Amino acid sequence: MLIEVLVWVSLVATSVSIAGLWLKIVSVCNASGRIKYLLEKAINKLPDSIKINIISRAENTVPEQSPSEWLLSLILITASILFVVSLPISGVAKSSIMLPIIIALLSHRNKRRNHLRKVFRQWPSALDMVAMLMQSGLSFRASLHALQNIPNDLSAVAEMARLHRMQQSGYSLQQALDGFCKRIQHPWINLFVGAVLQSHHTGGALANTLKIQANQFRQQQLLEAEKRAQEVAVKLMLPLIFCLFPVTMLLILGPVFIGFTQGGIS
Repeated sequence: MLIEVLVWVSLVATSVSIAGLWLKIVSVCNASGRIKYLLEKAINKLPDSIKINIISRAENTVPEQSPSEWLLSLILITASILFVVSLPISGVAKSSIMLPIIIALLSHRNKRRNHLRKVFRQWPSALDMVAMLMQSGLSFRASLHALQNIPNDLSAVAEMARLHRMQQSGYSLQQALDGFCKRIQHPWINLFVGAVLQSHHTGGALANTLKIQANQFRQQQLLEAEKRAQEVAVKLMLPLIFCLFPVTMLLILGPVFIGFTQGGIS
């Protein structure tokens, strides 16, 4: 029995050491500017169809990644999986080594979800800022440029700035907005893109439309917050019934039951 325990402990320690060493290698590679530079040169030498596909996938990532960063993360994930599969160890040890990789992937997914949640929460404020800049006499593109230069840490403003950088990179307004819709799929984004395109084609007043949208989205956020607040009482019923109620009944009926078992009630 002791030998089996020692074998399991040594196996787990070895697996954790291998996983830690590999994660250290991955972090060093991920932070290496030299590797990203070489990958960027390699991407430029690829056929146009593959290069466009890599660039489009990198542009649609949330949070933002360059094509070299996206390709490096894909290579590291694939190499990590192949490395673990090729190890001459048991399935349990492979699973323990794969655990940090799975945690890293889940962390990345959670980071994306948190970023999108911040974007939707801050979206009405970002629309108000764009509308205010346009009402001061700036065009839509100039408003995005001015918004990009305002020091802030808002995720919604960062997405607006990213939209502006895509236009500066040579994309048309239609292409930049299409990429924005693919990157963040939400009805609010679709309404914003439709209003911008309609104003671009017809010359309508975009600032008033964005202000109206901001008020509507803010009202929807208020209604959703009230709905979640009303659902709290219903969600609390389960822990109250199965956790608090039995303890309360035990405190009330417990002494009566103990007295009854010890000779009855006089």
